[in-house]
Amino acid sequence: MYGYICPDCGCHLDPGEKCDCREERELEREKETKLVKMLKVEKSGQMKIKFEEVV
Repeated sequence: MYGYICPDCGCHLDPGEKCDCREERELEREKETKLVKMLKVEKSGQMKIKFEEVV
């Protein structure tokens, strides 16, 4: 054990290894943003997919 630990997620790393936790979180945020843009909540509370945003 070398003692290399990611300061963000606490993952134990090999010497010279770069943790990709930040990149993974950024990809998740992008996916969530796209999903939010595709959904519309109507007055009744029903969620509707805006297909024009999908295509």
